[in-house]
This record gives sequence, C-alpha cells and structure tokens, in this order.
Amino acid sequence: MPQISVDLDVLRDALLDRSLSQVGDDARFQTKVSFADAFLSPAAQLAVRVLNRPEDKDDDAVFGSGATPHIAFDLQSAWIKYKLSAKVAASANLGIASAKAGGEIALADYRKHPATNRAFASMVDDLDSPRSLLSLDDVKKLAPGEALVMEIGGSLSTAVTLSWSDILGTKLPELLADLPERLPIAIKLKSGLGATASVRVTDQFSVVISRTPDSHYRIAVKKAKSNDHSFGIELEAGLDVSAVQEIEDALAPAFDELIEAADGRDVIIDGINAAKSKLNTKLNALFRWKAMVGFAYEYARVDESTSIADYILLDDSKIGEDYDRAINGRWSDIANALRQDLTARTIVRYLNETTLTQRATSGFSLGIGKWLQVKAQDQSTFSQSTRTSLDGFQLITSKGTRRYDEKNIPQNDFEWIVDLKAQMNEFRAAPTSLDFDYGLQYAVLLERGAISQSDLDRMLDFAAMWDVCVPDRAIFADAIGRKGTLRVQMLFEREQLEATLNAFGSIAAWAEPLAAAMPYMSNFDERRTFDARAAVYTDAWTAALGGASFSNADWTALLRRTIHSGLILLEQRALPGSFAWTAGEGHPQWRPRLSAFTRGAAILHAAMTTPSKPESIGNAYALLEDFWSQRLYIAASGRYLLARARDAGVTPNVTLQVEFADQSITS
Repeated sequence: MPQISVDLDVLRDALLDRSLSQVGDDARFQTKVSFADAFLSPAAQLAVRVLNRPEDKDDDAVFGSGATPHIAFDLQSAWIKYKLSAKVAASANLGIASAKAGGEIALADYRKHPATNRAFASMVDDLDSPRSLLSLDDVKKLAPGEALVMEIGGSLSTAVTLSWSDILGTKLPELLADLPERLPIAIKLKSGLGATASVRVTDQFSVVISRTPDSHYRIAVKKAKSNDHSFGIELEAGLDVSAVQEIEDALAPAFDELIEAADGRDVIIDGINAAKSKLNTKLNALFRWKAMVGFAYEYARVDESTSIADYILLDDSKIGEDYDRAINGRWSDIANALRQDLTARTIVRYLNETTLTQRATSGFSLGIGKWLQVKAQDQSTFSQSTRTSLDGFQLITSKGTRRYDEKNIPQNDFEWIVDLKAQMNEFRAAPTSLDFDYGLQYAVLLERGAISQSDLDRMLDFAAMWDVCVPDRAIFADAIGRKGTLRVQMLFEREQLEATLNAFGSIAAWAEPLAAAMPYMSNFDERRTFDARAAVYTDAWTAALGGASFSNADWTALLRRTIHSGLILLEQRALPGSFAWTAGEGHPQWRPRLSAFTRGAAILHAAMTTPSKPESIGNAYALLEDFWSQRLYIAASGRYLLARARDAGVTPNVTLQVEFADQSITS
C-alpha cells in the first residue's frame, strides 16, 4: 500500500475501545486520503472494514466460506480489509497498469489479527506500515491467512461518424422490407430521424496473492476484456391522421348540385360556399386526430474474453518470477508454467473463454390519443462461447434466440420465443459440429390481466394446431376473468430434431401448414379452427407456392368450399387477414424467408450428421431466424416441423399450460 495519511480520529471515535471480535458489520469506514506516490491521482478513497464472522460477504470474494476462498474464516481470528481506490495517473508505469492510463485502480490488503486484539490499536499499527501488491517485498511479508489484491479497470467509448447515404440507402430498406406498401388512410408526417454508433472497450485486470495455512503462495490472475460495437437508428414522428378528404369528396357532388341550381345567383352561391367552408371546418375538428409513431433499430456485436488462472505455488523460490508474470499479465507465460512445471504448482481453477454475441433489436410504437397504444419489439441474439483448457482442448456452446412481443394488437398480442441450442459436453482437441448436443424449442405466450373466452379459444386452437391433445374446454372454466398466462411449447431433442430435418420434402408440403396458420378470426366459422382454415386455404397456398399470381377474384375462386358472405367480401377486397393480403403485401417477404428457412434447415442437418466447423451452427441460425419473424411464419413452421416429425416416426414434446390464480393446468 502506498504511503498514506489518514485521519485516525474518525476511526478512534467509531471503534471506541472494542476488540476486533466486537466490531459489527455496520462499522465500515471510508475516508479521503493523501499520499506521496505520484502514480495515483489526488482524489482517492480508503475503505476500512473488519471481517469477523463466517457470513460476512466480501465484495472482492477473497474472504469467505465458499469452496475455495483465499482466506477461510476461523474463530480465533479477525481480518481488517484496507482498500484504496483511485485513478491511475497518466504518467504511471505499472507494467500491465501502464496500458490503463486514466483508468481506475484498487489496492487491497487483508491483515489477520487475533480476534481479541483491540480494533483501533490494530488499525494504527497496520496503517503505520501499509502494504500493496505493487511491491514484491510486501508480498513476501504476507502471513498465512493474509492476502494482497490489485484491480485495474477502465473503459473507452468512441463515437463513430455515419454517412446518411449509408443509413438511408442500405439500412432503412432492409428494416422496412416487411411493411405493406399501401396505407388505408392519408397521413402527413413530420419526423425526426436520428442515428448513433459507438465502440466501447472495457478492460479489467486483477491479481490476488495470498498465503495458504501451510505457508504456500496462492496466485490468482484474471483478465477480462469486452469490445461492444453498436449501431442504431431511431424515428419519432407526429402524424396528422384524417378522413376529411374522403368525406369532402363524397359531399362534393351535393354541393355542386346546389350551386348549379342557384343558376348563377352570386348571393346564393356565396352562401353555399360559406356553408361548405363551415362544414369542412367542423369535419376537420370531428374527424382529425393526432398520432405518434416510433421506430427504432439497434445492432450490437460484443466480443468478450475472460482468462482466469488460480494456483498454489509449491516452490517458494519461484515467487519472484511468478509475481512478475502475474503483475504484468503475461498470460501465455502463466499458462506455459502451469502446463510444463507440474511439480511446482497446483491448479485451483483455470478458465480461458471467449464469447461472441450478435444482437439485433427493432421495435415500433403507435399511439392515437387515448384510444390506441400499440407496441412491438423484435430481438434476435446469437452467441458462441469457447472455453480452452490448459492443454489447448476446447469446449464450445452456441445459442440463438429469436423473440417477439406485441402489445394491444387485436388477436395477435402475444410473445413468442424460439431457441436453438448446441453445446458440447466435453473438451475436444479439434471440435467439429458432430461433437454438439442440439435442441430446438418454440414457445408462444399470452399474458392477460383477465383471461377472456376469446383468449382461451384462440390459444386452444393454436395448441391443437401444434398437435397438443387439448382436454375438454370445461376444465379451463375457472380461468375466465382471472389474471394468468397461456403458454404453448414445443421441444425437439437431438435425435428428434435430426430425424425431422432429414424428412424435409418439397416446397409444396408447406401449403397445409401455411393454410392452417392463417390469421385466427372469431367472427368467421372458416377461421375459428386450424382444420377449417386448412380446408379453405390449402389449394390457394399450393398455387402460391407454385408461383401463381392471380387477381383477388381468382384467389377467392380457389377456396375449396362455399364460405360465409362476409368472408367472401374480406377476400375479394384483399383486406388485412385475407389470403391475397396474407400472401401478398401483408407478408411481402414470405417467399425469400421460406427459402432461407429451408436452406438453414439443410445446413443444420448437415452439421448434425457430417463433420463441419462449429461456425456452421451460427450460419444455420442466421437463415432459420429470418423466418421466425412473423406470427404466420412461427405458426406455420411449427406445424410443418411436427408434420415432418410424424413422417420420421418421432414425437417431440408439445404442451399447453394455463396458469391462473394458484392453479396450473398442463396438457
């Protein structure tokens, strides 16, 4: 510890004449200090704490009762922890710390004393001869059960200059590709578009050296680094939404007839025009309202690396060279020493892990006064972590998650989550995709403050479409009107997933799943159940998958049976939810996304059956998750996978769960 000056009167007044065993956990002291060392900034804090109970929690995890603490509690002893926190001066040259100019440094000293010693006297003695990990001589003074710690951390954030042509020319078309081209009403848009990009680098380094009860040195080194690259755009817009023009156009012929009947009499014509103007003013007041729309997109790529070497030095004569490696963070030298000289060192823990995480988040919101508040958020995350053992073997874990959450969207306001997992169970010298255990899980959730009958009907139909054996509806009667969650889940274990992917057939096999997944509509008999939707729309989807492009009337003619006149009207006008809308502007990207899903499934099956690089798992996920972006695609892909599982003779685990009050019904 550097030479410091502390106001001892503060400690004396707080501790009185108590022994170390009598000091409570609330007796923690923090004070400003001054010191002569030039490598620390003047603004520094010294924290002092007594550790004298087995349940005491140490923020630095040096003292404790865990599996392998550096300092373990014993009844006869108490420890005083001194922790100095400061900024590293720009001119500092501290080995590894020299790369952290301007970063934060913390130096801690754990002093062991008999529990019966007087607390104030012990602190005066300790502070009269401070120690720090920056001195090898201080390390050699450690008694059994004592420790010295150094922590260095810092972060650097950099703004990135963006080209508007890059944003508007490349990102926006990609992000807005799924939006319909036509809007049902005219809008005036006053918008503000903002873009941000940044690079944030966080670097942390810590060393702990302690003395074990049998007087050996224990050395723990940890290095952690994170690089976070992010890009985002945000749109906030105020809209004037109006139906006035349409109404004016409808009334115009009536006013024209009145003017024509005036037969050129200016007084009458002026009166008619005045009445028309007043009427238009009132219409503007009655039929115009304000709306706010927002859209945001963020992409982040985070590279993280963590290295931990924790070992006991059995040969004290090597403390000088091991101290030099540790304090300067020479990781490769530490690893070589642990690997090559087994008689001089015993490993407590070793970890060398790197993780790459890619995350894309987008969302929109729409508010129209107090009448409507709609929100949706879409997120896709893929991460791959690689652990490397001391002998160079690797253990890799991959996980991809696509989730979507909607609020206040009629008959569509649920959350879905799709997880693709691939993980190794043991270290391998040269891992391939065959060394992974795979799993795929779908989950669709609907949370309600009060479950309605329509909520229940909709989710029971969804469950039945995914092969859940739904019990009699009467069993769910008590859920109506209660706060609760309805959840449908589908899980493919490795063997089931491999067999299912192997049974993928022609593109025409998607017709029935896409038909069954057509939007649920409670007001039409043909749309209330998945089997009714399949009966009506399979032929139309077969034609669409074959490349047919018909008029709305032609699509309507393809429906297999006579349908309700209201539904005919919906189909002929290509209104939202109709087949022409669903297979057209409502989901304009369904063909390329379906093609991507098929390619992703082929890549994943190849990874499960033939050796390939572990990166192929991420490649498969990137194509699969492109299809997990809409309710239609989620529902259809789930049904398609279940059909292929039946063809392959396997049965994935599919469940329906309704939770409300203190009850849970699962089928």
